[in-house]
Amino acid sequence: MRDSADRSAPIGSGPADGSRPGRPASGDPALIRPASPGEVPALAGVVARAFAADPMITWPFGAVDDLPARIQAMFEIVDSPYAAEGWIHVAAGGLGVMSLLPPGSAGREREIGEATTPAVGALTADGGARYERMWSWIDDVMGRQQPHWLLDQLAVDPAAQGRGIGGAMLRFAIGRAESDGLPLVLETAVAGNVALYERFGFRVFLAANAPDGGPRLWFMGRDPGGKVDRGLG
Repeated sequence: MRDSADRSAPIGSGPADGSRPGRPASGDPALIRPASPGEVPALAGVVARAFAADPMITWPFGAVDDLPARIQAMFEIVDSPYAAEGWIHVAAGGLGVMSLLPPGSAGREREIGEATTPAVGALTADGGARYERMWSWIDDVMGRQQPHWLLDQLAVDPAAQGRGIGGAMLRFAIGRAESDGLPLVLETAVAGNVALYERFGFRVFLAANAPDGGPRLWFMGRDPGGKVDRGLG
């Protein structure tokens, strides 16, 4: 699965909550490391809170009860095998979560998708029909792109918005792609994210609605050597 958030996730905002587990004393956004599979249940909560209003995440569920809990369960299902592959990264002691897929991982990503779709589908109102149609369409669009790094999820706990965690993860992802001389691509269903990513050198290569009345998505890519707005540091 890729979300944006995003395969890239939006960076949310919300009230502070000092009781959340994993909060470091400093919350240093520069501390980014691979996550272990055992950390995924807690990290799925962070991603679910960040994506609570993202149409790319909410629309496939349809009309269901307990949507926040279902979203968290979905991310736990999907991100556990992603973490085993080394694709999940954690920032600032668990306040930020990112999935970053290297070039050549599409086949393994497809295998994980096939294995996890039944469990995800069971969480939705239509048995996963919307979920499968939307993500098949996204995979088709991304599959037509040249070799690239994929920024899948980018999420910051709403309580930690404004600390530079999202920007630090984005720079980390850009650095990985730059080191290989390859583009970095993502998609987002949050219109407000487009201008933010453009300031980091991304450009929209397709804006279209998902099939069957799904949300509008912006597919974006950043070529090696892309400029970053000076105001972003």
